[in-house]
Amino acid sequence: MTVAKKSFAAATLLGAFVSIAHAQSTVTLYGVLDESLQYLNSVNNGGKAGPSFGLANSANNTTVFGLKGSEDLGGGMHAVFKLESQFGISNGANSYGTDLFNRQSWVGIQDDRWGTVTIGKQYSSLVDSLCPLSAYCTFGGNMSAHVYDNDNVGGGYTVSNAVKYASPVVGGWHFSGMYAFSNAAGQFANNRLFSFGVNYDQGPLHLGAAYQDGSNPASATNSVNGAVGSNMASFAAGDQRVFGAGARVDVGKGTVGVLYTHSTFLSLSTAGTDFADINGEDLRFDNYSVYGRYPVTGAFSLGAGYTLANEHLTGSTDATLHNQQVTIEGDYSLSARTTLYVEGAYQHISGGDGISLSYAVMPDTGMLSATNSQTQIVTGIRHIF
Repeated sequence: MTVAKKSFAAATLLGAFVSIAHAQSTVTLYGVLDESLQYLNSVNNGGKAGPSFGLANSANNTTVFGLKGSEDLGGGMHAVFKLESQFGISNGANSYGTDLFNRQSWVGIQDDRWGTVTIGKQYSSLVDSLCPLSAYCTFGGNMSAHVYDNDNVGGGYTVSNAVKYASPVVGGWHFSGMYAFSNAAGQFANNRLFSFGVNYDQGPLHLGAAYQDGSNPASATNSVNGAVGSNMASFAAGDQRVFGAGARVDVGKGTVGVLYTHSTFLSLSTAGTDFADINGEDLRFDNYSVYGRYPVTGAFSLGAGYTLANEHLTGSTDATLHNQQVTIEGDYSLSARTTLYVEGAYQHISGGDGISLSYAVMPDTGMLSATNSQTQIVTGIRHIF
């Protein structure tokens, strides 16, 4: 056999191996692009109050792009991974500074019989269990998250240095658990987090409950040496605990649901922020929400939700506030991947006597109102690829 023939034979054999490997492995580029025009009736900008009108990124769905993949290892086992980054369409900027894959970066093993183990930066078990039972995941997206996304049900932050197990579905039941390491020598419990959740999905009925506990979350800007970075969490605190339960029922073509969560922030570390006046205090939220969504036609859907968040501040300042928010959305699908939407929300807070918590703020903007109420209206486009 000549050298040329040998080279051709080797190339043919290598090509066959590559084809086999490709047939057993998949890598997918995916993403969500969400941009809108936004109107806020009241914003406090450095002591100057007034309305705000401009572009808004991720008013409905968080804008991300990523890579995900799976390799068939045989016997019902698969190697899996996901790399995901959040950014702003308005200017193309990284949403979290220099972090490359700032939303998710994990690798793991999935077994069809025994479940999935993943390692890296990922959503907590609480998000996995409760988001599908919330207005956030059902219709409203970021605008319908609970105030400050205080319970993280909307996935406001992901967790670094985490090991998570998710079970297969057995008789409608499935559960997951996570532990995230501090990665700090001699400080095993400093900025560590654990969570677990259980769900039941059978026919039109969906139930779930979850718990999450973070010790000194957001104690550092970058979460390499900790579970949660301060550039992601709603509030830095000495300890954060969240538990909740919810239910969703599919009724005909539509769906209705209820969700309750309780979140606790002990020893707030808010110096130098808009909430400096509650630094060192303890803050508790009780969130009650009800929502529904109905496809009016094959392309047009309507959704609406109401949330009452009771906020309890204790310490040198004691106060109880009642935060009410109504969210309404209409969306029209131009195709399976492209949707136009209009969404409006109104929030009103009673109580607080002028402390920072008494100023309304929509969950997705972080822009404090100059008063105890705020109205937000957006019209935008969402494209999924």
